[in-house]
This record gives sequence, structure tokens and C-alpha cells, in this order.
Amino acid sequence: MLSRVCQILVAATLVAFTSACTTPLEATTDYDAGFDFGKVRTVAIQPIERETLSAINISDMQESRIDAALAEQLRLKGFEVVSDNTEADMFLVWHLVTEERTDVRAYNSMSYYNCWGCGPAVADVSVRQYTQGTFIVDMIDPLRNRSVWRSIIESRLSHQPDPDAGEARRRQAAAAALAEFPPR
Repeated sequence: MLSRVCQILVAATLVAFTSACTTPLEATTDYDAGFDFGKVRTVAIQPIERETLSAINISDMQESRIDAALAEQLRLKGFEVVSDNTEADMFLVWHLVTEERTDVRAYNSMSYYNCWGCGPAVADVSVRQYTQGTFIVDMIDPLRNRSVWRSIIESRLSHQPDPDAGEARRRQAAAAALAEFPPR
């Protein structure tokens, strides 16, 4: 009986940890309600300047992988991704902003002074440093050269030593960023 309870507790703990690690990314979107998104058929992903890439610590390879993930999502939505700006109905521009943050938490443990061998209360401080990333995708109207749609995703970044895990995360971010495009 006790072993069955332990098995259930272990299984429940594993499910809780797995679901906590795979929380889906959610995007916040904004758009110009006066723009006719129904006429958009082709999208050109704009390159990022070299100075910008080095400022956000992204290599050419990583830029290409992010572009490919965004292009894949656009194709799945029925858009044609073109490389010539003159053929594009819309330009896609993305930005990545990173910020180093510190999470400090203090935990107090209570003590019972009326028991034999008990001591005073103890405080435990946990300090974690992490990188917060903000992934911004803008859709630019080429005629007005103004943004008509924007998607923002915020997430803690992790350094993925496994290329497959990094690719899965890029695809997940691209899917979440473009989930509400075009607006209906």
C-alpha cells in the first residue's frame, strides 16, 4: 500500500515538473485596425545589421535559424516568403532584447522554542541570475514604411547545448509570435 502511494507521488511530481518546463510561450500583439491584412500574400524577412547582431550576441548562423523558423510559420499560414523587397506586400523585421536579471528570494523557517533541542528560526536566501529575453516581431507596410502589426514574447532564456532543443525552442517562439497574424 505504501509503495503504491510512493509511486503515485513520484508520478505526480514528474508530471508537475514536466508541465512546468514546457509552459507555452504567449505573445502580446497589437495592430493597425485600419490596415487591410487581406491583401497581404507575400512577405520579405529583412536582414539585421551586423552591428545590431554583435550588440545582442547573435551569430549569423543563429540569425539564419530564426529567419528560417519565422519563414516556416509564414508558409504554414499560406504566405509566400520572398527575398526581393519589390515583390513583398509586407516586410517582417524582428528584434531580440536581452537583460540580465537577478531573482532574490528569502525563506524563513519557523522554530519551536518549547521543544528539547530546537534552535532559533533560520533564514535562507536564494539568489538566481538569469537572462530575460524579449522577442519582437514587426510587420511593416512597405508603402508607408510603418509598423502595422507587432508581436512581443517575453521569456527566460536558457543556453541550449543540444541543437535539437534550441531548434524546437526557435520553432515554438516563431509559432507563438505569429499565432495572431494576420489579425481577424
